[in-house]
Amino acid sequence: MNFINTLLNKIKNLDLKVVKLMNIGMFISFLIALISIATLITYEVFYSLPSLFYIGISLFKSALTFGIMFFICAIAFDTIKKEII
Repeated sequence: MNFINTLLNKIKNLDLKVVKLMNIGMFISFLIALISIATLITYEVFYSLPSLFYIGISLFKSALTFGIMFFICAIAFDTIKKEII
């Protein structure tokens, strides 16, 4: 429980510039996820090409990875920035 409280405090105290960059990254990740979902819906409804399925799944994995990366890097960058100052 202590780890969760520490993480929540770090998220609440992020610098505004870091939060802005993190939000832009999350938005881009969300757009990639929407493209992957559209690809998977196209696979399910119109075309049953296995390569289309694998493209959709790979895009979805990439979107999740980028979203998590932006979140973790924002926390790390803010921590480093606060320790330097």
